[in-house]
Amino acid sequence: MLHALDGSLGNLVRSDALKWIFVGGKGGVGKTTTSCSLAVALSATRGSVLLVSTDPAHNLSDAFSQKFTGEPTRVNGFDNLDAMEVEPTSHPGLPANAEPPSELVQALGGSDAASAMLGDVGNAIPGIDEAMAFGTLMKSVREMEYDVVIFDTAPTGHTMRLLGFPGLLEKGLGLFRGLMDRFGPMASTFASSMNIPGLDVQEMASNIESMLEVTREVSATFADSSKCTFVCVCIPEFLSVFETERLVQEVGKFGISVNNIVVNQIIRPEDIAEKDDAESLYNARLAMQRKYMEQIVELYGEDFHITAMPLLSGEVRGKERLIEYSDLMLVEKKEFTEGIEGMNDIGEYEGSLKNLVDDRKLRWIFVGGKGGVGKTTTSSSLGAALEKNGKKVLLVSTDPAHNLSDAFSQKISSGTDPTKIKGFNGLYALEVNATEAAEDFVTKLSETTEGLSANGGATDLLPVETVRQLLSSVPGIDEAVSFSQIAKLAKSMDFDSIVFDTAPTGHTLRLLQFPTVASKALARIDEMKRSLTPMLSMLTNGDPTMQAKVREAEAQLESGRKGLEEVTKILVDDEITTFVCVAIAEFLSVYETERLVQELCTMNINVRNVLVNQLMRPKQADIIGILKSRSSMQRKYLDQIDELYPREEFHITYMPLLPMEVRGVEALRKYGQLAITGAP
Repeated sequence: MLHALDGSLGNLVRSDALKWIFVGGKGGVGKTTTSCSLAVALSATRGSVLLVSTDPAHNLSDAFSQKFTGEPTRVNGFDNLDAMEVEPTSHPGLPANAEPPSELVQALGGSDAASAMLGDVGNAIPGIDEAMAFGTLMKSVREMEYDVVIFDTAPTGHTMRLLGFPGLLEKGLGLFRGLMDRFGPMASTFASSMNIPGLDVQEMASNIESMLEVTREVSATFADSSKCTFVCVCIPEFLSVFETERLVQEVGKFGISVNNIVVNQIIRPEDIAEKDDAESLYNARLAMQRKYMEQIVELYGEDFHITAMPLLSGEVRGKERLIEYSDLMLVEKKEFTEGIEGMNDIGEYEGSLKNLVDDRKLRWIFVGGKGGVGKTTTSSSLGAALEKNGKKVLLVSTDPAHNLSDAFSQKISSGTDPTKIKGFNGLYALEVNATEAAEDFVTKLSETTEGLSANGGATDLLPVETVRQLLSSVPGIDEAVSFSQIAKLAKSMDFDSIVFDTAPTGHTLRLLQFPTVASKALARIDEMKRSLTPMLSMLTNGDPTMQAKVREAEAQLESGRKGLEEVTKILVDDEITTFVCVAIAEFLSVYETERLVQELCTMNINVRNVLVNQLMRPKQADIIGILKSRSSMQRKYLDQIDELYPREEFHITYMPLLPMEVRGVEALRKYGQLAITGAP
């Protein structure tokens, strides 16, 4: 009989060989707390430790109450623990003051234009965070300055893109190397004729080989279970457990070992067995939430509709529960803000989402916030409320780790045709699928290049299957494809209301910035056309077919520009578009919401609703009853976790719901000690 593994993270701390530890899972389950606590614990056993955040909405600075940047910074109170938050504009691999390549400078007509293009497009493109995080991986392979590196990752979908980067880059570099072998001499001739200095084909080929070598080293480290592992973090709720199961399967495809699962926020029977114990835990969490509700009211009380939502005894899944939840969202619950100064007393900003449902002009509603705060529940319930009010509604998930199917207990389409939700007359849903969208793009690309095949063997040069695999794996493809869907919907607009269930904060901001970024890119391309006219003339060389293709490309660029203008107008039109911020009454969520509101205002996107989830009722009559109901609900999922992950193969660490937040070095140290020794 196999021996059961210990239920703690002690195996990771005791290992002398581990180089990379990834900590990931669904948003809001405690990834940052786990990764920070693990880093603190490892600093006691390893010579040097680096903690890296790869989530664009970073939380390391908040967890340690210390500012971190894109460069490794020593954590206060330690002599061997550094931390960094990967930032596109300050990452060592892409410094803000980087000189653009001389070839690009010449092509764009000057250093200022080239720098502007890199700054405008490169630093804001969807997926740049994953690319920069992979740059950190590659850098650590070459310069392994630390004994161990812990990665506090983005929520599941984007972390999968990061882990898939080695395979993507290897395919892409291999394809590019093939192009260099085939067209290298032509490129040198063209550079000479265009008076572009510094285009050394041999040097480029050498650089590609060097990058391929490092990429293969990363892949080899991924596959070495003694050097690399992945820690899954979850909470005992359906969406988290289901997503963890998918995460374990997907991580395994990359050859990365998964032997540790941390289950957070457990309400243990012994903590609520006695009335005094239950009241102590409940009141401690209530006091903490009250403090943050006061902050929320101070920030938004006079100018926003603040909707307070109670902690429920069970989960919100399926039509009936979603309708019940939607009814709650449309009713003001003043008991949660009673006695807090700063709330609007004239009733202009009622504490509910009723203003959104009653507004007949409003068409576009984005629902977003930090991971795990209840965005899917809110967007789904809002969709149900709008439908009940007589509107034809489309729900669109732009999060690569989709949850709409789970919320409605119904398979939602991932294609271009929305799925009608059972039990509703006018409610439809769509989950944007990057892979399928990429395949559709490749099909169209193949049709475009079909006429060139006889002349140049285009399909031999760019094999369809290779291009499909590359496109479907590109970090940021989710946001780009989601934006494409928005552009199409802007033209068709068959629905009265479109509600977007968005990805966590950082990636949603990338999505909303996409029109501006793409517009700037198209403007730069327009400027480039004058410089590239001689090259195009040389390539077409009087060939009518090729000239027609060039004209077609120009027409497509112009069409794209007009489409971007149309969507931009929609996003900044406060009569038809708004953003709902969802939060919970905890520091990291409140702080991230504040940053989100500021960013939305900077982009001129209307935001007037803040919904606060999972609030303890201040006058709860049956404290033991509600905690026991939550504990019973959790028990069902804890049993599933035991069944899914045998103790002989996995270290399952159970962490209790604590009466306080885990912030600051001492709290993280205590939490880490609890995780290493195993929660009692």
